[in-house]
Amino acid sequence: SLLRLFSIVSQYIIISILIRSLGDEKYGLFVWAFSIIQYLVIVVNFGFNTYAAKYVPENIDDPGNLNRVFSAILSFKLFLFLISSGLFLFLVSKVPVFTENWHLLLILLGFGLGEAIFPLWLFQGKEKLEIPTKIIFTFKMLLVLSVLIFITNNEHLLRYAFLLSAVQIMIGLTGLYFAFSKLNMEFIRVSTSNLSKVIKEAFPFFIGAVFGKSFHFFAVFLIGLYFSMEDVAGFDISFKIMAAIQLPFETLSTVIFPSIARTKNTKLNEKFIFISFALALLLWILTYWQSAFLISLLGGKELLVYTELLQKLSVLIPVVVLTYFLGTNTLVAFGYHKQYNYSFIIPAIIYILTLIFLWKTDRMSFEAIVYSRIMVDVLMAAYRLFVAVKHRLIFTSR
Repeated sequence: SLLRLFSIVSQYIIISILIRSLGDEKYGLFVWAFSIIQYLVIVVNFGFNTYAAKYVPENIDDPGNLNRVFSAILSFKLFLFLISSGLFLFLVSKVPVFTENWHLLLILLGFGLGEAIFPLWLFQGKEKLEIPTKIIFTFKMLLVLSVLIFITNNEHLLRYAFLLSAVQIMIGLTGLYFAFSKLNMEFIRVSTSNLSKVIKEAFPFFIGAVFGKSFHFFAVFLIGLYFSMEDVAGFDISFKIMAAIQLPFETLSTVIFPSIARTKNTKLNEKFIFISFALALLLWILTYWQSAFLISLLGGKELLVYTELLQKLSVLIPVVVLTYFLGTNTLVAFGYHKQYNYSFIIPAIIYILTLIFLWKTDRMSFEAIVYSRIMVDVLMAAYRLFVAVKHRLIFTSR
């Protein structure tokens, strides 16, 4: 809980500083560029964060297997980083919309490297989250202080990108150090068969992540491409506000996942789902009512024009909370991996077809992108609920 809380709070402090120092347009440009880098992060993570977080608690008493998986994942993630970075640099040099901002995108590659080497999945699976909490707290505090000191005007966008990437690399390296020194992990030579097994088992989670985690980033990319960077800033700020409100539920879902995966306790999981959804409904009402105050608090009065946007998006608060608990804590924990990945893939296909239709019929608008984004999460929640009810993973006592 402290890990997620400080990550969100530090992020919001930085956002408030950046909007006031860089301005709406430069901040929007950063968000747009960062959304592109996130696709590289998705590829590099390859679904290991979900796959390994489940694998580790199931093999907690077998150090040999854990070392093989740890070594295989780390090796393959670094390999993916090198390959995807090369492809990314090629696109940056050839595609005009990327070439215009090549300095910013190149610096942000360092963030991808830090993500590649940070074994958060290992700490989560071993239920040793106090270690990454201390690491992230230390370096995020360093980032906040650095932003306060060094980011003072709208010419410092590249400087912030450098600070962010440097801090993420230090987080990754420190995480590796503690994995070896505190968790007694060993980097060993992995056979081709073991590596292939890990890749094969993680691949379905990768496909799900490609579709699932790209929803938001793709929406940000389209808004920046078709509309303005100020609109990107307003869209991002609205989602950041909802992320803060959803934080307790995301944290709870993440923390209890290893336990649910190990015990297969359907009744306990069901209680978490019902209580969390009820609380999320109340927070939706509160967010809708106080949307203007929340927007001005984080982004300043200049972004108050996006109050109505936050009101529209706030419907996703109970929807997304439901997807948290019906996803990894229900479908993955109880072995329904295919259905979990289908819950990303099916809505994503509908989302892509919808956007293609809007583009072909010249109906692409800011509102259309927003409503399409809402549609994706609603479809995902509905599909997961259908599967959970069908297989009696919830309503088990009825």
